[in-house]
Amino acid sequence: MIELLNNPAFRTLFVAQIIALTGTGLTTIALALLAYELAAGEAGIVLGTALAIKMIAYVFISPVITGLTVNSRKKQYLIFLNIGRALFVISLFYVSAIWQIYIIIFCLQALSAGFTPIYQSVISDILTEDSLFIKGSSLSRIAYNLENILSPTIAILILAFMDYTSFFIVNAICFGVSALLILVTYFPQAGIQEKVTISFWKRSISGVALFFNNRKLAAILCLNMVIAASGAMIIVNSVTIIQGFFNLSESELAIAMLFYGIGAIISAIFIFLISGKVNYKAIMLLGAFLTFIISFASAFIQSYSQLVLSWACFGFASTFILVPIGQLLRAETIENNRTAIFGAQFSLSHACWLITYPLLGYLLVLVGLKVSFLIIAGIVLSSTLIAWFLWYSPKGKLFS
Repeated sequence: MIELLNNPAFRTLFVAQIIALTGTGLTTIALALLAYELAAGEAGIVLGTALAIKMIAYVFISPVITGLTVNSRKKQYLIFLNIGRALFVISLFYVSAIWQIYIIIFCLQALSAGFTPIYQSVISDILTEDSLFIKGSSLSRIAYNLENILSPTIAILILAFMDYTSFFIVNAICFGVSALLILVTYFPQAGIQEKVTISFWKRSISGVALFFNNRKLAAILCLNMVIAASGAMIIVNSVTIIQGFFNLSESELAIAMLFYGIGAIISAIFIFLISGKVNYKAIMLLGAFLTFIISFASAFIQSYSQLVLSWACFGFASTFILVPIGQLLRAETIENNRTAIFGAQFSLSHACWLITYPLLGYLLVLVGLKVSFLIIAGIVLSSTLIAWFLWYSPKGKLFS
């Protein structure tokens, strides 16, 4: 931890991430309240559409923005994207119609789709040692999950003193401060000359092409599906399971989601502590296999306490897969391809979510809780076995 925070560039960027995450968490809550104010009983439809728009932006815009990115200008891109996000968040303060929400959300998430992979590639450039990079990834995952846990509490405290629309202004300020911190951060110089002769189209799809042409990266795509299949069940169906099947209240829903976050944080801390001492592919496959066991066991849930334990285990297993991904992406690419490969990972992982969100929503309605979890277990197991095959089988059998 001390060695990480002694790195001034990482320290400043980590603080910038925490500030931006806090503002974004508050805006997510404010957006739900705004949707209810404008649509009342149809607020769920509005939020569902906004979520679909978010995924579409993540899947299709991220490769475009990273294709435009020049490695020597990463700082300028990050500052521009933060300022753009601040302006779009401020515009939510003046929304008076549902269609305006959709347009602003698409633009806001499109900028986020560019910001995240560029930011990840910069962290990879700064933390050149593998053990430090995995610790930095673990710390970022802890911050992300803490934001998910703490934002509702912070929101409740703030709402006691001001209107929810003020959250939009708070988030815009957070993006502005984040941009200033990035401005004063030293970025390492790009060590490889840019290939300016490559067309924009080829640069946009280069990261995706790398994924499908490299068996080790293709395995990561399979594990993205493991995370999406289990995670979508929790995000999409928790409210239906807890309030519909178990006839419980919103407070029990919040507690279940809290335990999911706690499980993820415990896992991230564990990986932080063992970084540099393990085989990260084995850790990821272990997380995927644990997800299969948890999915299968969840088909037989009979009580709320069992569900809470299951959700915590899902959070724990998912972080085993998520944290080491950046290290494997870095190991399989040269410096000049880092932004493209992180952009492709961002895009392809969210493509998995875009598939599983509607799939799991319909499955619960059509076949019920038990069969839904058994189907998830089947998806997870098959994806895990394919990932194992791609990593450890003789190369001549597939993707030679």
